[in-house]
Amino acid sequence: MKGAIIYFSGTGNTLNVVNLVVKEFGEKNIECDKIDISKDNTVSKDYDFYVFASVIHVYVFPEIFTNWLKKNAPIVDNKRCIVLSVQAAYIGYGGRQVTKMLSSKGYDVMVVRSIPMPNNYYFNSFFKETPEQRKKEMKEEAILEVRNIVNKFLKDEGYIEKQSYIITTISKAVYPIALRHFNKWARKKLTVDYTRCTKCKKCEKECPTNNIIFQENIKFKDKCISCLRCVHKCPVNAFLYNNKHFNQM
Repeated sequence: MKGAIIYFSGTGNTLNVVNLVVKEFGEKNIECDKIDISKDNTVSKDYDFYVFASVIHVYVFPEIFTNWLKKNAPIVDNKRCIVLSVQAAYIGYGGRQVTKMLSSKGYDVMVVRSIPMPNNYYFNSFFKETPEQRKKEMKEEAILEVRNIVNKFLKDEGYIEKQSYIITTISKAVYPIALRHFNKWARKKLTVDYTRCTKCKKCEKECPTNNIIFQENIKFKDKCISCLRCVHKCPVNAFLYNNKHFNQM
């Protein structure tokens, strides 16, 4: 028995959850391959089961993830799967939309769950950084939740999370508007502290939408999705928002 975990992670929260899933299946002698949609465009239809996981933007799965699934998720014959969202709260998300899409491709969706992880979007007064104690609690809770998910899945038990239809519907309508704002967010809001920048080009290489061009200086195009990967993963914390350095995750 072997599974594929297809995922999109911005700053690393989703990847942390994916690694927990790999570990939990591994302890039951079940191997899983990790497939990062920002790097891979193909996945075999020969796996025994699938796990789909992504960060949440505006309470729904981001377009970069859903578009990849539409185009690249293989058509299968009644293969069981898990759908996971990773977010800073339990509020409704786009699992209904993804479940419908995957079902049309032949997947038997057994599990749909959201897993809260520390907030990474805290660059202004409206969004707050998760307190350190709560960060520790969330990580411990994620371990237990993943263990529960895997156990129920292997017992062939359904584990479908109730989703707020109203919040999900509103979020799906708001998301395209927010995305237009996100596209220009980096170009309008970020600057670079070149006294710190070592020109390692990690931000350019790891940007999931190829929004960063590194020539003499860093330039942003209008394809940002505000995932904050560049900000939180810069080795020297060189990016500035309102002329201030971030408290990186």
